[in-house]
Amino acid sequence: MDFFTILQSLSWLAVGLIMYLFAVTGGFDLGAGMLVPFLGKTDAERRVVINTVGPTWDGNQVWLITAGGAIFAIFPRVYAASFSGFYFGILLVLWSLFLRPVSFEFRSKLESASWRCFWDWALCVGSFVPSLVIGVAIGNLFVGVPFQVDPVSLRFIYGDASNPSAFLDLLRLLNPFGLLTGVTCVLMLLMHGSAYLVLRTAGPVYERAKKVLKCAAMLLMLCFLVAGIWISMSMNHWLANYHAHPWLWLAPLLGFLGAIATIRFSSKNAIMKAFISSCVSLLGILGTMGYALFPYIMLSSTHPDQSLMVWNSSSSELSLIGILICAVIMLPIIFYYTAFVYRKLWGRDVKMSTDTIDQQTHVFY
Repeated sequence: MDFFTILQSLSWLAVGLIMYLFAVTGGFDLGAGMLVPFLGKTDAERRVVINTVGPTWDGNQVWLITAGGAIFAIFPRVYAASFSGFYFGILLVLWSLFLRPVSFEFRSKLESASWRCFWDWALCVGSFVPSLVIGVAIGNLFVGVPFQVDPVSLRFIYGDASNPSAFLDLLRLLNPFGLLTGVTCVLMLLMHGSAYLVLRTAGPVYERAKKVLKCAAMLLMLCFLVAGIWISMSMNHWLANYHAHPWLWLAPLLGFLGAIATIRFSSKNAIMKAFISSCVSLLGILGTMGYALFPYIMLSSTHPDQSLMVWNSSSSELSLIGILICAVIMLPIIFYYTAFVYRKLWGRDVKMSTDTIDQQTHVFY
């Protein structure tokens, strides 16, 4: 293996790490946002859910931007293909994400119950839609996306180039397997978000979050199992890496064991262990996807020979060296700052409850 190949492999791992960090941090924000209208029976209880993620949601969401920037810098052809091929999906994600900051900021500006209910549902939708769309996009990486590369202009063409309405073929992205992975992604973030709420809340919200955690984790394991059986029966070429390297089966095993441990620890009120187990489950599920796809990043369903792989879609060796140097310098700083912020917040050892909201009603969201 030459130096450039090693750099490409490390860059692929770096992008995967950033996506995992978004899933772990931004994931519980999205999960908690989806649960706001359901866990809170009163205005104070809904504010409990909102304020568990209130201090950190904007910082966590930066990991999504970082992931997009990393793909642009490390795999520019993947960036070009995915951001054009999934254009309407990406716009849908962005438009729905717009609802989140305004929901946080404007919800408590008026005392009106209808006003607050509207923003609660806006936050729910703004959390649900990105989770579902990103999951559907991941599923289509396995099914394949109908694109080809124009050798003259180097443009990515979707569908049949001779058909001026071929972009309608993108509706095929809403295929059964893509929808299954979309639901799996939603359940994964619901489990993670409820695990965080169990960690950070007290009272009725805490009790309801424990019930949601158990249901979401069980449904997640079911959908994860169905997706695995689906791949093994109709897309078993994606299991090649697992057959060649049996130790990779540790990834799906971690996905299941992490979810089981999350349920078990939450039942025993070992809430920190439950949250850590949820993080392990996310690592296993995302690792399962990544290991199955490698070295492919985007499979072309119409022109498989033009599929985008780690080896043919990365930046130059010099660019990857520069990116690696920046990552070595900046990532430890980001990790330290993030750990510092969370340690300051969790160091207070304060559980968010309706009493906390009532005592400082004008301080919180």
